[in-house]
Amino acid sequence: MRRELPERSGSGETGSDAARRARGFTLVELLLAIAFLAVLGAMAVPPFADRLRAEKVRASALAIRALLHQTRAEAAARSTQVAVVFDPPSRGSGSRIPGSADSPVIAVYLDANHNGVRRSEIAAGRERLLENPWRFGNRFPGVSWGAPAGAGGSDAIPGLAVGAAGMISFSPLGGSGPGRITVSGEGVVYSVVIHGGSARIRLERRAGDRWIPA
Repeated sequence: MRRELPERSGSGETGSDAARRARGFTLVELLLAIAFLAVLGAMAVPPFADRLRAEKVRASALAIRALLHQTRAEAAARSTQVAVVFDPPSRGSGSRIPGSADSPVIAVYLDANHNGVRRSEIAAGRERLLENPWRFGNRFPGVSWGAPAGAGGSDAIPGLAVGAAGMISFSPLGGSGPGRITVSGEGVVYSVVIHGGSARIRLERRAGDRWIPA
């Protein structure tokens, strides 16, 4: 009886070799591909993590800006002064430790007797609390209040630069005093700037020795 010999491909492979190739990658090839992808992923993780932390700094500044916009709207809606109050009133560059005493407690008060939001009346319980106090470092862990020297190419910047009372108060017409609130981390520095009179509120980023719109 005549026995058929295995057919060979033009490259010298037997029919079984060609069939195995057609089925896909071998286990060794798959393991090598997975290892290669794992190496690429490990190389990408640190920059991505740094980017996320930098975005967290920006998000904290945006949250402060949103709070100021909300406070100005409350003053207009209630036809009385409403203030964002910071305790302690003034501090330098903040600590990166969550809950540190270097980050302020922030609250919103309404002028209950139409003579302006005053520290003495807050202490006496005569001003109306609109938003419960919360500590910046607890809500935004890892974000510094203020900026240390060298961050963003700058000298040290305090977290809060407003009047001596340590508050930003909005009138029913939307006016306020000027001020700047600064946060930083991962080499980036952001400020929320309040322009007096018009009470325009804008976000800026430190670039070298100057501020640019963010």
